[in-house]
Amino acid sequence: MIILLSPLVLADEPKNLNTTFEELESGVTLSSDDLKTKLKYLKANITLTDLDNYLRLQRVLCWSTDAYDSAQRAKGLEFAQKQLNAEIIKQSPETFADLKLCRAWFYQVAGNVDLALNEYNQVIAQAYQLESPRLIADARGLRGAIYSFQGNYALALEDLYSAQQLYDDLNLAFWSRYNLAEIATSYRRFGDPHTAYKYYAKLEAKFIETGDLESATDMVTEMAIALEELGENEAALKKHLQSYRYWQQEKDELAQSFVAINLAGILIKLGRLDEVQKYLDEAQKHVLPTDEAFYSFMMLFRAQFQLLQGQPIAAIPLIEEAKSAFLRVKNTRGLTQLYMLESQVFAALFQWEHAYHSLEHFNQLHNELDIKLQTHRTAEMQTRFNTKQVETENLLLLETQQIKEHELQILQQNRYLQFTVIFLAIIVIIVISLFAYKQAQKSKLFSTLALTDHLTKLANRRHAYTVGEQAFSENHDVMALILFDADHFKKINDNFGHNIGDKTLISLANIASDLMRKSDLVGRVGGEEFLVILPHTNLEQATEIAERLVDSIAMTDLSDIAQELTMTISAGVAAREQDRNFSELLQRADKGLYLAKSSGRNCVKSG
Repeated sequence: MIILLSPLVLADEPKNLNTTFEELESGVTLSSDDLKTKLKYLKANITLTDLDNYLRLQRVLCWSTDAYDSAQRAKGLEFAQKQLNAEIIKQSPETFADLKLCRAWFYQVAGNVDLALNEYNQVIAQAYQLESPRLIADARGLRGAIYSFQGNYALALEDLYSAQQLYDDLNLAFWSRYNLAEIATSYRRFGDPHTAYKYYAKLEAKFIETGDLESATDMVTEMAIALEELGENEAALKKHLQSYRYWQQEKDELAQSFVAINLAGILIKLGRLDEVQKYLDEAQKHVLPTDEAFYSFMMLFRAQFQLLQGQPIAAIPLIEEAKSAFLRVKNTRGLTQLYMLESQVFAALFQWEHAYHSLEHFNQLHNELDIKLQTHRTAEMQTRFNTKQVETENLLLLETQQIKEHELQILQQNRYLQFTVIFLAIIVIIVISLFAYKQAQKSKLFSTLALTDHLTKLANRRHAYTVGEQAFSENHDVMALILFDADHFKKINDNFGHNIGDKTLISLANIASDLMRKSDLVGRVGGEEFLVILPHTNLEQATEIAERLVDSIAMTDLSDIAQELTMTISAGVAAREQDRNFSELLQRADKGLYLAKSSGRNCVKSG
């Protein structure tokens, strides 16, 4: 389940876990930002307690890695290896197999073809044991693509046809198209570019219809190669330029460089040598030896260009570099072209013996390819003849999977019944415990009343001092107090009555509580006097809080309590310094309050 990336789909906020998973696994082309958003959402909402989704997430994270970026690929390999060593992954055979397939894909892109093939073989065997149609399709599709690249057409078609049938049966439209493109490429490689071109054209139209312009451009490139093999070089050049301009517009320098290599090859065939150097130099900047599939042909075309420029000696090291890359990925088709070129280079240098040996290599590989092509044609006929058998086997596989899903549904229903019994038992326990709970609540209420000021519902004097002494004794190096009271509160009682005075105190308490943090405590310690305990707070911070409190109260509209009613407060602030106990710290805060009163009230002073 390879997840492709391109800047085609704008980021959407993920709606739920399953929808997000399905979108990531569907093969829909995503922008980098959209992919990051969806992965971040999944990681934030899935933990080990949700085991099924956790395992699914590990698979998605692996396949979401950009295998064509060497740095990202290295991270992806490290992630896959770490997960494969984890016990929780080993306990899920399907997750283990899929992560192994992901690791094999990284090996393949890195050019470790033998290692990738070995793991593909292992995963396919495990997938059949697990009777997992999707895993079988993914693994056989990837292995078939390698066989096709290497020229093993019979094996390639056997894998690719099986994968195609499964993708179609599973209604996986994107992966069906992706796999069909590999089948078309196999046709082109074994000598039927005309059929391949028809497939590519249909796929291009389908990708454009679904808004997948990146995949559509890939099909344009494949059509260009098919046209090239049909000898229609001018038409091929137009297609290559179409792909080149798309990647240039998308600012994807690596993809642009890959197409530049194809452009160099077709321009050599057209004899337009004055344009070849530009594209080869552009490709040289971005295509590394690790990009062996393209690097090998880039070096081959550079060597061919040197020969045509009358520099056969300069072509020799380039041929050797291309040969090493072709051998690493076991590309017989590329080696065939290379040995023919090598023979021409040695002939230009009058090194007839070397030229003869190169020609021998060419003939040997050419004969091997002819045998493979004949085997392929036989295999293709056999595969087409056995299509019904393959379809029947795949349908049986799907039916088996459906039976397993049905068994899981029954198991889930049994779990629901168990949950129902447990739920009823819990209700009985709750009913039995209800009376004890009510008694406990009453006790808690009495305890709360003993610690709470009846008017303001703040901590009362005794509780506030107890909390203060406890905070002091816990050796908090940073601690502060705010002691404040209402200015001229007696006048409010005298002018508006005690009922209005009480409402004013309640409003004052609410304002103070709203301004404080959860860790702070506000208490009423006198008639109109209040204490705020601020743990982990220095003098500067406490002063800022007190000033904000003074300003807030002065600006509060109290007309809903009484018309023309206004109120201000004075506040003293003290932060722990050399105080030996809470009482000394409180005395300094009281001193600050006295200074605030003496300074005209409605202000803050430190003691």
